[in-house]
Amino acid sequence: MPILCLIVAMTLVPGSAQGSSEFGFARNSLAPFQQRPAPAVPAQDTLPPPGKPAFNTDSIARLQLITDPVLNPDTARFSGTTADFRMSADSLDAPVDYAAQDSMWVDFVKEEIHLYGAASVQYQAISLKANHIVLNYGSNIVFAEPLPDSTGQAAGIPEFSDGGQAFTAREMRYNFKTRKGIVYGTTTTQDDIYVRGGKSKFISGAVQVDDTTRNDIIYTQDAIFTTCSAEHPHFGIRTRRAKVIPNKLAVIGPSNLEIMGVPTPLWLPFGFFPLKSGRSTGLLFPSDYQYSPQWGFGLQGVGWFFPLGEHVNLQATADYYLKGTYTLNTSVAYVRRYKYRGNFNASFKSLRREDAELNELFDKGISISWSHRQDQRAHPTFNFGGSLNFQTNLVDQRFINTFEVASQNVIRSSMNINKTFPKLKSALTAGLNHSQSNQTRQITVNFPDAAFQTQTIYPLRNLPGKQTAWWKKLSFRYRSALRTEFSGADSTFFTQATLDDGQYGFQHNMTAAVSLNVLKYFNVSPNITYEEVYYGKTRDYALDGNLQTDTIIDPFTGELRIDTTSLGTITNALNPGLASFREFSAGVSVSTQLFGKVRFRRKGLFGLMGLRHVMKPSISFGFSPDYTRARDFISDTPYFIPEDEIDPLNGNPERLLSPFANQIFGAPPSSERRLGINYSIANLFEAKVWNKKDSTEQNVKLFQNIGINGSYDFTRDTLKWSVISMGGNTQFFKGLTRLNLRAVFDPYVSRFDPETNSVRRVDVSVWDSKRAPFQLSNFSGTISTNLTVAKIRQLFQGEEEEFVEDLADERRKRREEENTLFEETDILSLFERFSIRHNFNFRMERDVSRVPGTRDTIRFNTLANSIELRGQLQLTNNWSVNIGSIGYDFTSKRVTYPFLSFVRDLHCWEMRFSWAPQRNTYSFSIAVKPGTLDFINVPVNQNRYDGGQLFN
Repeated sequence: MPILCLIVAMTLVPGSAQGSSEFGFARNSLAPFQQRPAPAVPAQDTLPPPGKPAFNTDSIARLQLITDPVLNPDTARFSGTTADFRMSADSLDAPVDYAAQDSMWVDFVKEEIHLYGAASVQYQAISLKANHIVLNYGSNIVFAEPLPDSTGQAAGIPEFSDGGQAFTAREMRYNFKTRKGIVYGTTTTQDDIYVRGGKSKFISGAVQVDDTTRNDIIYTQDAIFTTCSAEHPHFGIRTRRAKVIPNKLAVIGPSNLEIMGVPTPLWLPFGFFPLKSGRSTGLLFPSDYQYSPQWGFGLQGVGWFFPLGEHVNLQATADYYLKGTYTLNTSVAYVRRYKYRGNFNASFKSLRREDAELNELFDKGISISWSHRQDQRAHPTFNFGGSLNFQTNLVDQRFINTFEVASQNVIRSSMNINKTFPKLKSALTAGLNHSQSNQTRQITVNFPDAAFQTQTIYPLRNLPGKQTAWWKKLSFRYRSALRTEFSGADSTFFTQATLDDGQYGFQHNMTAAVSLNVLKYFNVSPNITYEEVYYGKTRDYALDGNLQTDTIIDPFTGELRIDTTSLGTITNALNPGLASFREFSAGVSVSTQLFGKVRFRRKGLFGLMGLRHVMKPSISFGFSPDYTRARDFISDTPYFIPEDEIDPLNGNPERLLSPFANQIFGAPPSSERRLGINYSIANLFEAKVWNKKDSTEQNVKLFQNIGINGSYDFTRDTLKWSVISMGGNTQFFKGLTRLNLRAVFDPYVSRFDPETNSVRRVDVSVWDSKRAPFQLSNFSGTISTNLTVAKIRQLFQGEEEEFVEDLADERRKRREEENTLFEETDILSLFERFSIRHNFNFRMERDVSRVPGTRDTIRFNTLANSIELRGQLQLTNNWSVNIGSIGYDFTSKRVTYPFLSFVRDLHCWEMRFSWAPQRNTYSFSIAVKPGTLDFINVPVNQNRYDGGQLFN
């Protein structure tokens, strides 16, 4: 057998080796190593005698004699294709490919091929990898095991895969012919479940799944099912016997829960685990177990999962407590790639509680939320999306204790259809808008709420002539809105009364303007605006009929006389009836810009090199007609009604009541004909400073905007000058602190009117009274600070402030930062995710003296002064402290809703404690991390109802 000697000599050489069997292994044959039959050769020793080389000229000559058809003409008789050969009855159906990175040697006595170092064997769809593989070509059995590395640890454990099914093992044997194997220390992964068995038997392709797919079957002893990835699992369900069909099902016999290798008293007589990948109908185990003194023992999150087609998932769950509290939940999630995605959640809650006298009460309510987002690539001109949020009886605030829910004062919804018309240069928006106050429990719904508007259109731009011609700059813009509004308390919103009290309105307006450049530096813009508003209801005013009288006795005649002092209180109600009003205004505005610069010869304080001032003055002349005597030409409804026409006895003739008041689009202005001037001045202050770090000049904004505005009315007899408003804002320390200031100055004196018991402006100028151009009426300001470690680093390390251009990309970066542990380079790194917010609002008002001749006083009020801390403190890789929100309100002198939580990562478990002391609620749990077995947890908590009971 010279050819075998050559092969043995080659396989003894270290290095990469590989081979292939064309027809498979056959007992007592050399099929893996020959391509055509060879003549019989007398048997010889495979290895040469000691002292002689493995190769000699005789063996080489003999090998040449056998294989060379010229030297051995008899071999020509066996030429042909593989189809001419007769296959052995026990041969395999396909070639077996094998390879090894280190070395390979053949034992011809035992008919074994030994592969060392990253060895692999491939047969059809079956693949086996290990550090040591023994291939028996006589029995078609392969054996695989790891080998110790330099540290003595087992390395290169066997990895077996059959199609899409795979597992690892400590040791295994497999028969290619019978497709059966014995495995020791197997580990199979199905989604997030690890199945670790002691001794297992598996059969490849034993179960027919469909016409093209077959699944393996694994019979295992002493197996444990767990989601823990550790070699020695921290927990799991231990069973003595189990049958596992990968990607389909696992059936187990008597089993019990095991934690840290210690069996627990929790036993199951039998069980099954669905191992299907992807979506499938199935039971949802309870996500939490609860005990409440008022509600009793309960389960949360038990239900069923339904996949509806390829794009929709339906999940129906329930929370139930033995004393009667229950919640029914429905969750629908849907997605269509490149089209849209969204989710819908609805729940009904019936929460049991006991009052001070132990009477049983139930708080019931519903909660609905729907979110829909259309992909931007779905349609270029049409978009539908938004979110709807609705609840009754404050069920979320009663049941959920997170800071976001507990501090939410208003619930808002907006679901709209947007359609753009590129050729018409216009857009249409229609949908539903909703707001709900959690304090007053009032609900306002606008549906339908539609708006149509055009872009700025230049109708004469395409006419012949120069593009700078004034008529080509003529523009107009059209807007219209249709809105229906329903309002009412959440407890009575879904009643007929809400529909009866609904308001309906339509508004449209058009603006025409032209922009001209005059004398190179001035922009002059004449403009005209026309607006119409239609309402389906008008407000009628009447007296309630509650007369008030006084009995008077004449002191001289003694005659008894009854005097009427009041005809009643004026009431109003909306009554159906179409009515409308119109507004018209015309004007012209003139604006320009002025620049001022100051350059210093030497560097001043903080490297100050110069100042720059930009002033943008604007003056507009406007006209509007008299609306106080106008009437609607459709319904003949007056725009305004003097109060004395309704109450002749006590009505104020100067006070006007409008049938259009307190409706969707408001009422017309209650002013007579007006011809006046509006003025405004916007200011920007910048400084040029020297940066020592970069040796460059930088522009720094001192005040981003300081604006002054007011008006003068030529048509008024008195009080022609309006109040002067002044405001500005700036920021300090690269955005750490922001300052907003507002002030109102009055050129006229204000005095107390004892008849109306109010302060009124009088036609006496401050100059005549106090020799000053104006006086301060009120002054308010807001100072807000948002302090983070990142901003502190930017401040002291001289980093430039970042401006967000792509909001979606910025949100993605923030999510990545939240999931990344910061490297602790200094003490500030611990507080990298913390933010401290301080807000201070104040207002100064002139308190007009009620005693003539005395001086007015300035009253200072602190409207808000609070500090808030929120964030996450990563103490170690496993310990973290989360502060949802904790703060202190210096105005009311109380702590503002603290919400704290502590989390300990226990590898496959998680320990969590949360506490909301203001609501007297807490929650403690040691639970398996979210996954298939996350129903294994130990909860201890106190809900809001039990927390409130402690104070009764």
